[in-house]
Amino acid sequence: MKRVTLILMLASLLLLGGSAVAEMCTIDSVPAATLLLPNFKVDIGDADGNGTPDCAEGGINTLFSVNNASAAPALAHITLWTDWSLPTIDFDVYLTGYDIQTINLCDIIAFGNLPVTAHPTGDPADTISPHQYAVPGGSDNPAWDPAGAFSPSCDPVLPFTNPAVTSAARNRVANGHAGYPISGSNCLGEQLNGAGSCDTSSSPVSCPAGTIARGYVTVDSVNECSTLFPNDNAYYTGTPSVINNNNVLWGDYFKLDPVNAFAQGEPLVHIEAQDGFIGGVTNYTFYGRYTEDIGFIDNREPLGTTWGARYLNGGPFTGGTKLTVWRDSTVDPTVAEVNSGLACGLCATGSGAGPSWCPLNETQVVCFNEAESVVTICFAGPGGVISPPDPGSDAACFPLETNHLDFGVGDLQVPFNFGWCYLNLNLPAGHPGFPFGGPVSGPTLAQSYVAVTHSALGEFSVGLQAIELSNACQDVNPVVMGDLPEFSP
Repeated sequence: MKRVTLILMLASLLLLGGSAVAEMCTIDSVPAATLLLPNFKVDIGDADGNGTPDCAEGGINTLFSVNNASAAPALAHITLWTDWSLPTIDFDVYLTGYDIQTINLCDIIAFGNLPVTAHPTGDPADTISPHQYAVPGGSDNPAWDPAGAFSPSCDPVLPFTNPAVTSAARNRVANGHAGYPISGSNCLGEQLNGAGSCDTSSSPVSCPAGTIARGYVTVDSVNECSTLFPNDNAYYTGTPSVINNNNVLWGDYFKLDPVNAFAQGEPLVHIEAQDGFIGGVTNYTFYGRYTEDIGFIDNREPLGTTWGARYLNGGPFTGGTKLTVWRDSTVDPTVAEVNSGLACGLCATGSGAGPSWCPLNETQVVCFNEAESVVTICFAGPGGVISPPDPGSDAACFPLETNHLDFGVGDLQVPFNFGWCYLNLNLPAGHPGFPFGGPVSGPTLAQSYVAVTHSALGEFSVGLQAIELSNACQDVNPVVMGDLPEFSP
């Protein structure tokens, strides 16, 4: 009886905490309605030519977990996005009470396999997604409610039979995230792997050696199984809507690089929702660029705009510092862009390839050492601060919607080994996106997320969230004033 009472108390606390304690406009690791994996890398090449992608044989890979903080069942809608913020695939994961699912991106991108989960009518023997507690003798989940198990919409969908991703969809996923053409000369992401192509006619896919798939992932708490992407109005406007405001999801992620004896892990970005939240004075919500014409009804808090990030390039940290920077271009792509892609190339160079917003500029990057000496980097040269910047006139240090960059390399060089940088990632005037904010920030307000990794390859690493100094709920655009010396590599 004591055990049952304890379980019931725990269930009540978790159910209450799912929505009652939401603190909007604050990035904190609490159960949330949306999770963000800000950057992933997966090596889908085949260096040894044995027909097995390298990510399945010790190559670079990314895994993340989706957890249900509630005793009641939950449904998570997972979307993969390229670094041009074009969605490639979405699918649903059914979670029983207190459930956890680990998602291996190598399985999805290279093999076309999706997580196998099932609701009660799709799992009558209760073997795929069992809802019993793992205690001697078994004990039914006290909050189990078969009526709330999403069976009408999930009946024809779950469980998946793998490989669940068709050949045509594997083309979109593998070539899309690799920056290779998905049709003709159209791409869905930055062509960082150079020219090439993956053969997606069978599973697993066959890609050139060294092919790295890149992008980011969103995970939403939803009411029903759906094939809609989050940039579709119908995702929010149905009766009921696909997406909901249940703050019940939490999770973490790991980037693995066994060849270099390296791993990085930290919590996913937890984005809370609240009924009726429309971004305060800025009218900025996490999915605001997709919902601005229907009243910001995604109800999700936006992320930060300015950050403090430490760098360590020396001492025991022989691997230096890497920055993970996720950014919101504030531009909603057209249906044609989503479906067909854009001109292939390196839009980060200002070549005209890719989206109209690319490369993304920033407002200010100021770096200090431990003696408070200061330089500004990524500064405007002749040509002024514009976005997208003119080639050669203004360094766009974080040009894509998801970036994983070595600090101290290229435009991110500083004349110091240890210190911190102030990153104002709001967009300069002239940016073509949606004008979030009021008279102070004007059209420049742009949410972002920054994480930092310090490492000694083959020995250890430390992954940390950067410090949020202001967020997109605030109509501010703070800059460091004074006569700041410029450092150009």
